[in-house]
Amino acid sequence: MSRRPAQLRASRPWARVIQSSAFVRKELVEILRQPRLLALLVVGPFALLLLFGAGYRNEDLRMRTLFVGPSDSFYEDAVADHQEDLERFVEPQGFTDDIDAARARLDDGDVDAVVVFPADPLDTVLAGEQAEIEVLHDKIDPIQQTAIEVAARLAVQEVNAQVVAAVVASGQDALRPVDDVLAALTAAGGQVAAAAAAGDPTAAADAADTVSTTAAELRELVAGTDVVLTRLGAADDGARRTVLDRLDELRADAAAIAAEGGGDLTERAETLAARLDDVATAMPDVAAIDPTVIVQPFQAVTESTVPERIEPIDFFAPSAIALLLQHIAVTFAALSLVRDRELGLFELLRVGPLTSWEIVSGKTIAYLLVGMLVGVGLLEGAVHLLGVPLVGAAAWALVAFALVLLASLALGTIISLLSGTETQAVQWAMLTLLAGLFFSGFVLSLDGMTFPVKAIAYVLPVTYGIRILQDVMLRGAVPATEDLLGVGALVLAYGAIAILLLRRQLRTA
Repeated sequence: MSRRPAQLRASRPWARVIQSSAFVRKELVEILRQPRLLALLVVGPFALLLLFGAGYRNEDLRMRTLFVGPSDSFYEDAVADHQEDLERFVEPQGFTDDIDAARARLDDGDVDAVVVFPADPLDTVLAGEQAEIEVLHDKIDPIQQTAIEVAARLAVQEVNAQVVAAVVASGQDALRPVDDVLAALTAAGGQVAAAAAAGDPTAAADAADTVSTTAAELRELVAGTDVVLTRLGAADDGARRTVLDRLDELRADAAAIAAEGGGDLTERAETLAARLDDVATAMPDVAAIDPTVIVQPFQAVTESTVPERIEPIDFFAPSAIALLLQHIAVTFAALSLVRDRELGLFELLRVGPLTSWEIVSGKTIAYLLVGMLVGVGLLEGAVHLLGVPLVGAAAWALVAFALVLLASLALGTIISLLSGTETQAVQWAMLTLLAGLFFSGFVLSLDGMTFPVKAIAYVLPVTYGIRILQDVMLRGAVPATEDLLGVGALVLAYGAIAILLLRRQLRTA
């Protein structure tokens, strides 16, 4: 009989299952009894995703672009003639010949990119080198930097394609350097003379056909050079015209020998040799360009005005610091008053001598000190462990920390006063974190957002924190006034709302 109670007990594995199921049932019932929590868990994240998908438009990321080059040049005409095509990819901001003014507009944020055409590409091309079209920008997002470089290459390829179209209709890529073509032409002429001396009309005809083909290649190269140089502003060159005429005559003589038309073969070979001598004599006076330069007279070179080279980890580090500070502050403040209310502390606060302002201030100061310590630790870790640059003054970074923490603590206090339980407060804090990821510019630029969805970004402290820290750490610039005023306005607005809500709840506690 003494063993019967022990026999009624479940075995140890089953005991664990039963005890665990009790907690599972408790948690499920707790969630079902809180429809607001269930809505936050299920509907909240999907609502944010839907808003993000509805508000982001990648095709709206055209950059405001200013073009710089000599006044009254073919560059200005080309920009004007292709205005509609340019508007598909950029927002043209005009054409100027003042590079300093263009850089000033770039520094002031009036334009996103400056395209600088070479002042005198003629000398560069004549030297057998490609002229550089420089693209200036101040983007620190590695994705945007890559996009600018790709866009610059595509644009220059389009310019090169137009030049090529003006040079030849087809076969331009098969051309050889001038010296090689001239050497091949001379060798073929020597074969014609040798065949004529040997009295072999068939061999002379074959060699003359080679002369005709090679002369055509040389003529196309010289003609292409003439078109490119004329398009780049060179004056008409009589030497090139003379060579072109001599090559036409040479091709006619070679064609006659190849066709074995009347006349003495030896005499024709001598005439052909004289034409070859004329061409060889005149060629040194002709500025013939390498075919590679003819096909692509321009190349793109991008230059960032940012003082440091920005790697992906450098770009995201300030954003991560700002987002973590917001999340920590919101979570701390969101849990604070909920716990006070659940513990019955509101009754004591109601009859106590403290005002709503004093309560909020006291809690804010405590959490602000903790948050600042966390922010300094994150900044030190980013700079010294990850090698993230801190180009600007560290004092401005501390100002950014303080403003983001104050605004986030005020927002967290509002969440705490609107939440019924700690679980709800935590879920609201998580939704704030997700909103910061999607709408603050953490992942994608705010330039891709459209209103009214874009307005969400301006009610999040992290949005201003990211921009301020990026300016200070990566650009070495003083934070923009609008960013400081924006986050300051959030501190005042959220703080006032938090105090009013707390005062109302203390009255009804």
